[in-house]
Amino acid sequence: MLFMGVDVGTQGVRCVVADECGALIASKSVPFQRINIAETPLWQEQSPADWQAAAEFAISDCMVQLRLAGHRAEEVAAISVDGTSGTVVALDGEHRPLTRGIMYNDPRAKAQAARVHEAMAAQEARLGYRFGASFSLPRILWLRENCPEIYEKTAVFAHQADYIAGLLCGEYAASDFSNALKTGYDLIERRWPEEIASALDIERRKLPRIVAPGAPIARITADAAERLGLSPRTMVVGGSTDGYASALATGATEPGSWASVIGTTFVLKGVTSELVLDPSGASYSHLLPDGAWLLGGAGNIGGRTLNAAAGGRPFAELDAEAASRIPTGVRCYPLPGRGERFPFVRPDCEPFYIGDITGGRLYPAIMEGVGFAERLAFDRMEALGCAVGDAICTAGGACKSGLWLRIRASILNRQLKVPAVVDAAMGSALLAASGDMGGLRQAAAAMIRFDKTVDPDPALVAPYQETYGRFLEDLRKNYLVEV
Repeated sequence: MLFMGVDVGTQGVRCVVADECGALIASKSVPFQRINIAETPLWQEQSPADWQAAAEFAISDCMVQLRLAGHRAEEVAAISVDGTSGTVVALDGEHRPLTRGIMYNDPRAKAQAARVHEAMAAQEARLGYRFGASFSLPRILWLRENCPEIYEKTAVFAHQADYIAGLLCGEYAASDFSNALKTGYDLIERRWPEEIASALDIERRKLPRIVAPGAPIARITADAAERLGLSPRTMVVGGSTDGYASALATGATEPGSWASVIGTTFVLKGVTSELVLDPSGASYSHLLPDGAWLLGGAGNIGGRTLNAAAGGRPFAELDAEAASRIPTGVRCYPLPGRGERFPFVRPDCEPFYIGDITGGRLYPAIMEGVGFAERLAFDRMEALGCAVGDAICTAGGACKSGLWLRIRASILNRQLKVPAVVDAAMGSALLAASGDMGGLRQAAAAMIRFDKTVDPDPALVAPYQETYGRFLEDLRKNYLVEV
């Protein structure tokens, strides 16, 4: 059997097809021609037609690759689609978009978010998160209040992943409880709360039915099969958000396992047996299909500042120079701008650098600073009662640097494991495989392969432990953070 994962992101669509052992049989990335088509300043919108064009191009190309490799369309047992969290589009009764896709980073619904927060306060307390302007439920409320004619014509408010899945199987009014979290779905009671209708006057019949990620939705339609080279026997199953899928792609599916993803920013997600509430509001949980929870948060720190420090020079060249300069002894929190949201919440904080960052030390110091923030995140998870194992799954652009992996492993004093395939699309392929392989954990155990492991450097562990203690003191002094 083969399994297809489709990742619909901010920049474009990535499609992969993997076998039961996790080997990639086909893959294709297709960028969007337009990233933001909004005319209103600060708004963020995309065209569902652009989503469709990129997704269908990626899928059909993968199917051509399969045929050239000697595979049949019928071998693809299931497809799962992930999309950006909080992105929503209104569809009419014929499944035609009534709006552009209102993207996850569109800020227009701030006032509505405050009213949703008031109406849904009890649910927020039970599930450990707070509705913000990035959530889809405030956006739906914004449409009801500002575009009543569109609201009245809406048959279903679909998430980005729902729309692409609908194009494949004809079922547009189905979603998963990963995407539905930001639309207000109660992950504990497994239902749409009454407050959505009673307090916000949003008709629950306009919201999709919810299945677990990986659960069957419908088979590929005859039209989609003919257009894209798929088989009508292939099942479309419940998808997820892109962050959820990215965590699964690292192999973090067992309680105590963690996915630390450092790219432009930093994302940490880990599996807990029970729901964990974070009083600080820096992290919250998604629900996994087997009833475990995926706890995590996303910060602003990450590779963006390192990219700026590189100044266009090759990273391999900079790594070679920096290897002789670690540990630098510098304590820094290298934010790219103002404000942080994880591992602590401080909208007003700014970057700081303490120590000598001249003579080529800035570049490795930034690597160390991100590593210290990562260590703080894990310390905070343990303080919440979460188990953290001796090995951490990791992904993102930071994994391309052997030096950065060595620094991070030594600061964490834990082994880092880098998967061979780290695309969110691979996480969706795991969800596609979960029904046929006995569950998500079984699919991950069979399909996730690790390219390399990096152990802590004994010569660096003690120096970094000492600098980390001083780094925590700096945080208290600069940001008044309780650490």
